[in-house]
Amino acid sequence: MRRILPIVLLLTAFLINAQTTIFVEDWDGNGPGIGEWTLYNLDNRTPVGPGGTDGEALSFLVQDAWTVLSFEQIQGANPLFEAYPTAATGMDGNIIASNSWYNPVGIANDWLVSPLITIPAGATNISLNWAATSLGNATFLEDYRVHLSPTGGSQVANFTNLLIDVNNELNTGNFRTQVLNDNLAGTSIRFAFQNDGNDQYVMFLDNITLTATLTASTNDFFASNLKIYPNPTNGMINLSSSTTLINTVSVTDLNGRIVKFFNLSGISQTELNVSELTSGMYFVSVETDLGKGTTKIVKN
Repeated sequence: MRRILPIVLLLTAFLINAQTTIFVEDWDGNGPGIGEWTLYNLDNRTPVGPGGTDGEALSFLVQDAWTVLSFEQIQGANPLFEAYPTAATGMDGNIIASNSWYNPVGIANDWLVSPLITIPAGATNISLNWAATSLGNATFLEDYRVHLSPTGGSQVANFTNLLIDVNNELNTGNFRTQVLNDNLAGTSIRFAFQNDGNDQYVMFLDNITLTATLTASTNDFFASNLKIYPNPTNGMINLSSSTTLINTVSVTDLNGRIVKFFNLSGISQTELNVSELTSGMYFVSVETDLGKGTTKIVKN
């Protein structure tokens, strides 16, 4: 035998000068879920299976580029696995796994591409954070890369920025933070994890977040120049300004996705229909002739 592996709180208020989670994925229901991520299995290699002298049931569970697994599935495939590493902060419940142990041997090239994420205008201290661990002993530590698509494109060619190249991720667990450029504020991006391990074993990711400091500027601009009501709303909201003309309005959910967009072309007041949105909190970002402002609304 060759080798024998807190839920992040969503934003609840528009905090001024505070580090805020604008995207979260923990594979346990907090976040968009695997259906909203894009997977690329570019190596198209076959994981080592449970048969033969090097048989391994856990490796064989990871048939796709990345696969969401429950703790029970992991433990069932490898009875020696008893707990997630404590150093991988908050790793619990479901995780997502990628494999680099193939038959025949070869280098992994498996991509996990995030949904499109809009970073609020004026955001600073933007950081991508995640928990990771290699499974197995110190001889078989996983390698992976984290990439950024600054244009928001989802194809591999769009990921022109290499954020970090990790070699030999710890098998005791690790929590990593990668600072992004503040120039990304007000843009829509994607990030991707690429497993490029060479004949290693299996790695886990969990508790992926994108955080930023939301400054007072856009909030103050909105309060000084715009009115929005009723808030909370059952479906219709009134937006007006006595100081400037309104050009566009975007409504963003807590995962950073734009769920409504209105092109208004320079008006002073309007009524917006958000009745089809599910109940919860949203950000309303308004672009005017004088600048941009953001506030929060609650949809009943």
